[in-house]
Amino acid sequence: MKRTLKPDLLKYLILGAGGLGLVLRILLYATGIDGRGLLVQGHWAWISLWILTLLTGAGIIALTSLIHCPVTPEALSPVSFSGAMGAFAAMTGIGLTAVQEFAEFSDSIYLLVWVLGLCSTVALGIIGVCRLTGRKPHPLLHALLCVYFALRMISRYRLWSSDPQLQDYCFYLGAYVVLMLTAYHHAALGADMGSHRQLWRYSLAAVFLGCVSLKGNMDTALLLGCSVWAFTNLTCLTPRPRRRRPALKLRDDAEAEG
Repeated sequence: MKRTLKPDLLKYLILGAGGLGLVLRILLYATGIDGRGLLVQGHWAWISLWILTLLTGAGIIALTSLIHCPVTPEALSPVSFSGAMGAFAAMTGIGLTAVQEFAEFSDSIYLLVWVLGLCSTVALGIIGVCRLTGRKPHPLLHALLCVYFALRMISRYRLWSSDPQLQDYCFYLGAYVVLMLTAYHHAALGADMGSHRQLWRYSLAAVFLGCVSLKGNMDTALLLGCSVWAFTNLTCLTPRPRRRRPALKLRDDAEAEG
């Protein structure tokens, strides 16, 4: 029997898993801190969060492997109000982060990340307009986002690496990795070189890790907006077929006149 994938069900299952992961992380930091301010080793919320993460990752890989539909223009550029709102949400999150970090440049890489953040807000605004009008965004717009996420991840890791507790930043690091790959596969599809499966896989991972990372980090607005973007800008796996015009019977009409 051929197995089929229900895209909407999969999206909301992963979103629910991300919400549950966020609750577990909030409980971990509310009840799992010892007298030294460190996380308790083997706390039930921490173990539960890792089990949930492993199960969600395995589920994403297994379920997205069922995606076999071809890439078509109708699937890549549907008119989507939710997709536009997702792009505008990411634009707002990155823009607010850039405003908050204005003039806080300790070296050249932070300045470069800030400039790329401003450029990314413009790119996401254009992507949002494309979603409203049903046009395929230029691949360079998503390529710019890919570079931004990569450099921001590097700049943040320079701060995270001094933290002795991996639990404090591992989900943030993972969120930036999959956001970068999500933007890359959007760019690849825009250049007619990508696949639905890879885009869905990394986008859903970005939704889950983005939700879990919303607790206690410096990039809450950015990760929230980009998680909404990843959730709402998935490709259409069941595109509506275009209406076919009835064939004109010119030969029959000509014979009738003759």
